[in-house]
Amino acid sequence: MPDSEIKPLEFYGRFRHGIDGSRRLMIPAKWRPPEKSVVLKAILWPMNVNDYILVLPPEQWRQRVLEKLKDNRLSDERAANLERVIGETSEPLELDKVGRFCLPDHLAGPAGLERDAVLVGRVDKFEIWSTRRFDASHSYNASLAADYAKEIGI
Repeated sequence: MPDSEIKPLEFYGRFRHGIDGSRRLMIPAKWRPPEKSVVLKAILWPMNVNDYILVLPPEQWRQRVLEKLKDNRLSDERAANLERVIGETSEPLELDKVGRFCLPDHLAGPAGLERDAVLVGRVDKFEIWSTRRFDASHSYNASLAADYAKEIGI
């Protein structure tokens, strides 16, 4: 199926899953792409803080990351630095037959992921948090979300 015909993936809800001895993490069944060949993209986020892993489906990765980078000049050192950070702190995630993927060391370590994780849907992307960091941070605030919803007219 051509990319233009692929239905955009959506991610809703919050789930807690264990991480097995091989650092595999299960994706909730309702979040799994129907096409087996879809590869999700993961990046440590926010940059320079590494609180969690942000996971983007291919179309979001292209729109939000690759398209923004492609217009930079090769001689732009700031762009080169950004590309380096993205290159070394991101990873393609391929799901196995049962909907798991392996968390690579260079993502799992800085994000504090060891035995379990919290997966938080963000509509067109999702986050993977260590349960300890997620419980400690409560990175979202309902009143801030309500204020921003008003600001953007939702």
